[in-house]
Amino acid sequence: MIIAVEGCAHGELDQIYRSVENLARQKNVKVDLLICCGDFQAVRNESDLQCMAVPDKFRHICTFYKYYNGELKAPILTIFIGGNHEASNYLQELAYGGWVAPNIYYLGYAGVVKFGGIRIAGISGIFKGHDYLKGHFEKPPYTNSTMRSAYHVRSLEVFRLKQLKEDIDIFISHDWPRGVYNYADTRELLHWKPFFRDEIAQNVLGSQAGETLLHELKPKHWFAAHLHCRFAATIQHNEKQSTQFLALDKCLPRRQYLELVEIQHDSTQNLELCYDPHWLAILRSTNHLMSVRPTTQYMPSGGPGCTERWNFNPNEEEIEQVKTIFDNDYKIPSNFSLTAEPFKPRPNYNRNAQQAQAQLNPQTTQFCEKLGIDDPLEKLIGKPIILTAPVVNPDEIALEDDEEEETGDHTEEVAGEDNGIFFVDTKPLKRSKMSLPQPQNEAHEEEPHTAEKEAPLGGILDENDSFAKVADQDVPTIVKKFKRRNQELYMDQESST
Repeated sequence: MIIAVEGCAHGELDQIYRSVENLARQKNVKVDLLICCGDFQAVRNESDLQCMAVPDKFRHICTFYKYYNGELKAPILTIFIGGNHEASNYLQELAYGGWVAPNIYYLGYAGVVKFGGIRIAGISGIFKGHDYLKGHFEKPPYTNSTMRSAYHVRSLEVFRLKQLKEDIDIFISHDWPRGVYNYADTRELLHWKPFFRDEIAQNVLGSQAGETLLHELKPKHWFAAHLHCRFAATIQHNEKQSTQFLALDKCLPRRQYLELVEIQHDSTQNLELCYDPHWLAILRSTNHLMSVRPTTQYMPSGGPGCTERWNFNPNEEEIEQVKTIFDNDYKIPSNFSLTAEPFKPRPNYNRNAQQAQAQLNPQTTQFCEKLGIDDPLEKLIGKPIILTAPVVNPDEIALEDDEEEETGDHTEEVAGEDNGIFFVDTKPLKRSKMSLPQPQNEAHEEEPHTAEKEAPLGGILDENDSFAKVADQDVPTIVKKFKRRNQELYMDQESST
């Protein structure tokens, strides 16, 4: 199997696919799969641009929208993970992975899939220690802070990946595993990137989480990007296991951003993208560990006194449950659907558009309902409440047809306790005049006063009102008469004094 590996995509899909085609022609091979190692920039429209953490001068719509709206289709099955320059609002819709466009698949916060028998795992984002133990609490519209923390790696995804025990052929990350530079000649690396010298000397260059996964999982291949240079190394774990590490540059002229890699696979397997049953079982068994709060959450450990389950390597029963749920058919359905209006090319498009509100993706909803797990975005915003419009009887007589139609939108969005959005009618109610009987209480003996027209509820009459303006002197003052309780007793006392 021939796999094309690309570093940072930065939204240049047209150029990347052209480069893959040219390289395949030069090598006289057929490319079966394209893997992109982050900064994919799946920007659908101007609002998505505002959710991407980049300086304004780098906010370009690029070419992904053409694949999103169906104008173009990816010529090669493409798999990618997220980096630190992404339309995070769109990727957050697909927390467990999904199609961002036909033939282009996102692995999610972390994910494991199979293609032609090749097992591919990956993790999105970059490592930042101050957010590592938090939940996925961010949601659009983002602040400047949450726009960045949204792509920071979380301990939950690392914990889940550490439960994998079977061999992994390919692992994908955006940033490098920390310390990987110690397994090759760093002089060439420092020749191209001399400002890495201090970080390498202090052993802080790269991801601590990635370093843990590298030595725990021991994948055969590890592909990365982020640092915008090519770097290759071989990590020899033991006599039988080693990892071929390859990091590539970003998509620019005269940069080393694309390479072809040959991977041995079972030729009897169909070249179809499939779920990994072990990963599905892990998602089910660790669903209770998922948090959407900005507070520290520690993963279970097998330390002394630990009474909760800490080893979530799937057992046979859990695998059988997954087989039953999926009927032993793990092919990923082609269920892509549009969830936002695609960009429409025009001069001077609005780069300062507003961020869109968070919304759920049908792919994630279907996946979570089938597997019996929670969508983290749904836990943040709740399910939308869809109010069904009443059925109109065409033979019914409209009682208010002769009344003046009201204009303007009288609905407003209201957030419920679960942050769900529903709509409330806020237009003023039409109140009919009430016909009341004469008061029977003898304490109020005055004649009832009736105005020709009623003022609106809570309204104030002014010169612009259509109601008649009434002057104080036009209204006769009516003195209220009060009858004292037990008046006869008091009259006797007063007469005696």
